Amino acid sequence: MKQFPAIIISLMLLTTTISAQDTGGTLRPYSPWSFFGGLNYLYNADGDGVTEVPGMNPDGSPGGLDSAPSPLVGLVGAEYRLPVWKPGVYFAPSASLFMLAYLWADDRALPAEIENRTAFVPSLLLDASFLYTIEKDRFLYSFGGGPALLIRYGFLESGVSSDEKSYDSDMPAGEQVEEINSWLWSSLRWFYPMVQAGIRYRLTNGWGAGASLRAGLPVFNLWADSDTGIADSLMLIFCLTITPPSGKKITVSEDTTPPPPSVQEGLTIE
Repeated sequence: MKQFPAIIISLMLLTTTISAQDTGGTLRPYSPWSFFGGLNYLYNADGDGVTEVPGMNPDGSPGGLDSAPSPLVGLVGAEYRLPVWKPGVYFAPSASLFMLAYLWADDRALPAEIENRTAFVPSLLLDASFLYTIEKDRFLYSFGGGPALLIRYGFLESGVSSDEKSYDSDMPAGEQVEEINSWLWSSLRWFYPMVQAGIRYRLTNGWGAGASLRAGLPVFNLWADSDTGIADSLMLIFCLTITPPSGKKITVSEDTTPPPPSVQEGLTIE
């Protein structure tokens, strides 16, 4: 299911390519809207530097790290480009939706495996980037960045009782979810400056097919009380994008300039 958004986008791109038709003298500019799907890699620094992982503990709890490996989750979203200042510069807000799973351990929220998760966390990334674009032939290159808000709120995982306790915690699951939400919203952990680059190719029917790479920088680690390092919670987002043509068509008019007047028979100009 993690690859589902990317599969859908790939099928849409394939359908668009197959249905492409020659537009003749019709110019079809891009719509300001783009739609995308892809994968979000969220770096988890828990366990960095650990060379030995203990086994089963005497109390029956599993050994090893409390958290899961760095999650790689699917996401879908949309972007709107608004021209500003001068040609080629755009304000490009976007929204991306993805799902995460967390547990509470070591006094912090950590990514969790499916079987160990306490909180199901729908996540909405609201990006307010500015882009500089360069168009060359059929290709459009874009570069930029800006501030983003990562809106996350956890809910008790279905099948987990609010009174249930994990092996290594005396805190009930319901209270753990409250601690997870408190941690996610503290120390500006919802603030992510973004940088990005992308490429778009114009198909013959006016549609655009492309790809983008975005990085969310966890600057909150500079002041948050954390010993996991500056790179913890870094986001790397790779997406395939589609951009429909604008509904407005501009038809290139035919040359209506009258031909030079011909000399009439029998007419003499002295």
